[in-house]
Order: sequence, then C-alpha cells, then structure tokens
Amino acid sequence: MSARVRLCPSPRRARGFTLLEVLVVLLIIGVLVSFAALSINRADTAVPDEARRLAALIRLSGEEAVLQGQEYAIQFEADTYSFLNFDGEAWQPVADDELLRARTLPDDVVIDVALEGEPITLGAVEGEDKAPPRIFILSSGEMSPFELTVRKRGAGGGYRIDGNARGELKVSAPDE
Repeated sequence: MSARVRLCPSPRRARGFTLLEVLVVLLIIGVLVSFAALSINRADTAVPDEARRLAALIRLSGEEAVLQGQEYAIQFEADTYSFLNFDGEAWQPVADDELLRARTLPDDVVIDVALEGEPITLGAVEGEDKAPPRIFILSSGEMSPFELTVRKRGAGGGYRIDGNARGELKVSAPDE
C-alpha cells in the first residue's frame, strides 16, 4: 500500500468574515458609540440648561409682576421649585400658566439658595407642610436680594444667579 500525497488543497471555502459582515459590525458599533456620546453630552448640559431656564423664568415672572400688578414668589424644595402669586390673602401656586408651572430638577442637579448673603436650608419649616416662599418678586419691579447656585450633585462651583433689590439678574458661569 502506498500512501497518497495530496498536492492540491481541498476545494473547501476559506474560513473568515466577508467584507459585508465586517462593515455591518462597524456600523452597529458606530451607532452605539453615537448614542453613548449623545447621552454624555446631554448630562453635561443639564446644569447650564437649568441655570439659564431658572434665570429666564425669574426675569419673566418679574415682567409679569409689573405688567399685571401681581406679587410673585419662588418656593424651593430639595428637588423642585415653583412660582406662587399672592391672591390678597395667601400665596397660591401659579395656575394656568405653562411657563411658570412647578418644575422638578434633573436627578443630578441641585440648587443652593442664599438670601442676603445667608445660606438657607431648603424644605418645609417645622410645623408647616410646605417650604415658605423664599424669593419675592413684587409688582413695583423689586425683588428679594438672592444668590442661587445651580450645580451638579456632589460637586462644588456651578452656575450662579444673582438678583438684587432693583430686580436685576446676573448669571455667571463657573469660570467667571
């Protein structure tokens, strides 16, 4: 018996990936990386977006107070803030106004409040159900002097909103 020697490889197909399969995998990876990048960018803009929104709402409520001859206030809780107006007897949440509605802060955003240079603790005062109004926006164009810091939870710095008694606002970025 003699051993046969095969000189030609078998006509089987070579193993590996086709160019089309590699391109599909690269496309899927690209889409996943894009979604991850978009979600990271969205998280990075939560603090500046909230600071700009709050400053714009305070300006708007100041203009509304003067134009409508109503008194407004802002009530802060740990993770929410809302606008109130004075009905002649008590402070009531602003009703039927989509812009001055109560708002919930994003999960990783907090607001620190200081009135006339003194930091205050947010939340209800002992013996009350809700936190008292903190910033008053009057129909005369005046408001309570305040400093708000909108920052990421667990971080220092943040965007600062300063309001003075004349009703003027200044928004400062962390590096200013």
